[in-house]
Amino acid sequence: MAFFTADDGVRLYYEATGEGKPVVLIHGLTAGSLFFRKQIPALSGHFSVIAPDLRGHGQSECGSDHLTLKRLADDLKQLLAELHISKASLVGWSMGAHVIFEYVKNYSCDSINKIVIIDMSPKLMKSDDWSYGMTGVTSRRPGDFSHEDNLFLLSVMLRDWDAYSRVVAQRILNKSLYNEKMEFNADADFKGKDDLPWLYEQVRQNKASVIAAFWIAMVTQDYRSVLKDLVVPCLLAYGTESNYYPPGNYDYMRQQIPDARVVPFEGCGHAPHLQDPDAFNRTVLDFLSA
Repeated sequence: MAFFTADDGVRLYYEATGEGKPVVLIHGLTAGSLFFRKQIPALSGHFSVIAPDLRGHGQSECGSDHLTLKRLADDLKQLLAELHISKASLVGWSMGAHVIFEYVKNYSCDSINKIVIIDMSPKLMKSDDWSYGMTGVTSRRPGDFSHEDNLFLLSVMLRDWDAYSRVVAQRILNKSLYNEKMEFNADADFKGKDDLPWLYEQVRQNKASVIAAFWIAMVTQDYRSVLKDLVVPCLLAYGTESNYYPPGNYDYMRQQIPDARVVPFEGCGHAPHLQDPDAFNRTVLDFLSA
């Protein structure tokens, strides 16, 4: 266990293991470094692996302010400085990808070797010129997530976190597990099924007010203009059964990023690193080692 103190006095947890070129694993909203527990042993045999708990998550403190993507990017920069790391590869899942985008927006790619993005879009909410964001809550159409959908999610999130956290855990998994009434079939066979009780418990431990603040920070972002500035090799990984973003999102990102390739993970939802860790680890190891 290791902690460092950010410049606003908040103590932040990170795990560091292995030797070699640094690789930083950045988790998503409602998650923590434990969500990379299937990657750390595989990667640490080849790299120095750093897995932080973002502020307000896991064992990290939250503080009373600064629940923004800019603050998370600053925390990442300060963690690298704390560990005397001048250059690292960054792996970002879901909101962790937005942390990378925000980091590049503010600090460029000068301190980055390679980037891995896991199942994320540069813009979550639909607009006249964007239809590759989140699936609409009411319409259920890919890329149709609206302001009304967002307000509905926030109201449910803050009204009943226990119930909402179960939905969050379920939506990490496969879209085919839902019927026409959006009822989740936990009895079906799917990749990552054994992790479902663990996911319920991990997500439930979060505080609704903290998650809502970070959700607002994330859902209002538009990082499309940042993609051209990702001037290092990038791997874009996504699950073909993801509840979140349509495949066109990854084609768009591949076209905008100077050096990117897309790898779909069949039968996986929003978390291919949890649902198919062997295939995911091989892919990432090959990419980072090349």
